[in-house]
Amino acid sequence: MAPGKDPPRQSEKTEGSRYAGRVKTDEPRDSDLDLEHQADLNRDAERAEADKTKLQSRSDSDASRDLGRADMGRSRAERQAARDERLRVEREITDEAIKAERLRADAATERERSDYQASAKSSAESLSQEQERHQKTKAALTTREEFLAIVSHDLRNPLNHISMAVQNLLEEPEDTKELASSINRSAGEMLRLIEDLLEVERIALGKLTLHYEEHDVSEIIKQAVEELQGVAASKGITLEAEPQDVCGYVVCDRSRVMQVLSNLVGNAIKFTPAKGQICVSCQRTGPEGKEVQVSVSDTGEGIAPEKIKTIFERFSQIHNQDRRGIGLGLYIAKMMVEEHPGRIWVESKLGEGSTFHFTLPLRPGAIREAKPQ
Repeated sequence: MAPGKDPPRQSEKTEGSRYAGRVKTDEPRDSDLDLEHQADLNRDAERAEADKTKLQSRSDSDASRDLGRADMGRSRAERQAARDERLRVEREITDEAIKAERLRADAATERERSDYQASAKSSAESLSQEQERHQKTKAALTTREEFLAIVSHDLRNPLNHISMAVQNLLEEPEDTKELASSINRSAGEMLRLIEDLLEVERIALGKLTLHYEEHDVSEIIKQAVEELQGVAASKGITLEAEPQDVCGYVVCDRSRVMQVLSNLVGNAIKFTPAKGQICVSCQRTGPEGKEVQVSVSDTGEGIAPEKIKTIFERFSQIHNQDRRGIGLGLYIAKMMVEEHPGRIWVESKLGEGSTFHFTLPLRPGAIREAKPQ
């Protein structure tokens, strides 16, 4: 130990040795160096990415400034034109969208209208069918009631007359001729009534048959008038056929046409008062005169307008509770005429009389001049 110095104390030795140990411990290890190196690399990468972002932003800013300078370089008119073009394009797009929406709405409305119309049509058809069924049922009930009335009244009356005439014949045989005539008339009424009912049944079943032959219309009229002349005269009515030089030949069922004329003339006699007149006539009519129109005119009471609409229906009566007929004659006449085929109608005025018309066709090969009467 050098002279003049104090020897080192033990505590100093200890601090020195501790410091030496700490310095030795702080020396860097390999793993720490790797971490620091990686951190440096990451910082460099982050710095490079930040620099790149700044450069891109600066580039976008420069491009925007260039566009702004270019836009400012355009004239005001050009800028207005560009705005107008944008507005036009936007308007076209909007108009197309509105048009498409309107088309969709119109299509939806049309579907709804079609559905409603179909539903309304179906409802109307159902109602019409229901009304038709109701009318058929009502007609069937009416027909049944009328049939019962015919059986109970119209057939019973002539049968009662026959019974009474036979009783009188047994009691007073000297009046044989008059009683026989009464029986014959009553039996004829019953036969006509039964025949009318049978005709209606044939018509309903579609079994009405006609036998066509060539006949002179004037001859048919003449025969019908002659057969009913006595009935008209008994009521003080003048019945005549208007003379015709030429009327024509038709192909028809003579017995059916006679039946039509008998019904029409018979009705005229029923509703024409004493001293009245009934005239049966015919004439050429229709396109090129290819039809014959037969007319039965009377000076009777006439027919009310509301009755004309239903006069040709089954069981139709001019007056309610009228028992001068059962309302089948005109219905049968209508069916007969239409089957030929032809037409039938009536013209009438209350208090002045009525005229019934019907037509028959002059068929090819059957047209020739009638013989002079």
